[in-house]
Amino acid sequence: MDCNVHLWDQRDDPVGWLADRTAVRDLLGDYDSLPEVYTLADYRAETAAHPVNGVVWSDAGSADPLHAAAWVQRQADAADLDVLLVTLGDPASAGWPAFLRSFAELPAAAGVRIRLVSGLGGGTALAGDARAHLRLLAEHDLTLTVEAAADQLGEVARLARELPRVRVVLDHFGWPADLTAAGSRAHAAGLAEVAAAPNTATRIDALGTVFGDWTADRVRPWLLAAVDAFGASRCMLGSDLPIERLRGGFDHLYDGYEQVFAECTEPERGDLWHGTARRWYGGDVPA
Repeated sequence: MDCNVHLWDQRDDPVGWLADRTAVRDLLGDYDSLPEVYTLADYRAETAAHPVNGVVWSDAGSADPLHAAAWVQRQADAADLDVLLVTLGDPASAGWPAFLRSFAELPAAAGVRIRLVSGLGGGTALAGDARAHLRLLAEHDLTLTVEAAADQLGEVARLARELPRVRVVLDHFGWPADLTAAGSRAHAAGLAEVAAAPNTATRIDALGTVFGDWTADRVRPWLLAAVDAFGASRCMLGSDLPIERLRGGFDHLYDGYEQVFAECTEPERGDLWHGTARRWYGGDVPA
């Protein structure tokens, strides 16, 4: 199960940073090659050589997130693989409770992603009505995914402690920024702080966005540090397609995962490749 896939249609429900192909160039580099439309059928064609039997769709920032989720739900209804939906929302919004109720009506609704990263329009999730709004996720059995920068891991840890009934997934294994040896040690400590809360897990994905052009040897210590912190039962692998195309694509990515996690046991591999994503987004983990 690919734990992070983006599907969009710029003609119908535009994503802001795709409409302006300079908006996040500091994060992605030149991304003019990303498609205007990317559907579940496109994803299936791109990954046809791999035994993918499920995906977690993550809204990339559509203008109308409920419309986007319903669009993916229709594709899921006609598909021969499991699809779980993670929308994108702002917990500080007064409309958050109604937004959750509407989203939760979709059969594949699995969770909501929030952004703390300021460069992506995020803000604090610990101020104002945000914390009370986030507690509502438990009422709908929805998982919270938090996209945070490396220097915000302490805030993610505090958030998880304050939401003990909510499943909290750290996006992009905490988005490391300082890729030096000292940065690696600091990042491992931040991951350990988040992982100390038992209601947390992490997505390992978006390697091209985090590292640029990468090799298995380069990313190995970072990915193994995530598994060391959370355990395989709380780590899941994903592609971040189609964005990952910019740095090599699905084949390169999953070949890298095979190399990095070659020493894992079969139960650990089962968790990393599919079990953890199914449990944490499928609602089978008691918060």
